[in-house]
Amino acid sequence: MADEETSNLFYDNLCQLITGTENVIRSATHKFMAIQEDSINYVEGTFYSNLILLFKRNLSPGYFKVVHMDKEDALELKRLLKPFFKRAEDTTRNIYNKGEVNFLLYQDFRKVIYNYGDDAYWLLLGTERYADIISCEHRIITFKNDMLSL
Repeated sequence: MADEETSNLFYDNLCQLITGTENVIRSATHKFMAIQEDSINYVEGTFYSNLILLFKRNLSPGYFKVVHMDKEDALELKRLLKPFFKRAEDTTRNIYNKGEVNFLLYQDFRKVIYNYGDDAYWLLLGTERYADIISCEHRIITFKNDMLSL
């Protein structure tokens, strides 16, 4: 993981995405609830997809070596998480997230990792700390409330 100075990059990028999205919605001449909801889904999907893919990138051979996870266990973990990785990759390739990647899907992802074992869960906690998930989720909640109040 990166040091503390760069750990806010994830949060900063999320804030830039939200600010840009808010500016577009606020400058629109018509306010349609469907567009606001799509914007919320897009921002939330982008955040959780990138968080899932960040975790995937950290599942490197070096990581498995450090935690002494054998090849079969590493493959099993990747197999269990493959549907989440695929959904996250699909969402990052498409501009439209129909709500498939959101807080609830992320909680399912966390549960699979938690149930798998301590080594994988500690990596997830480190990934979340790096991304400053608490600040990011708070910013997303504020964004949702702002969009729904327009």
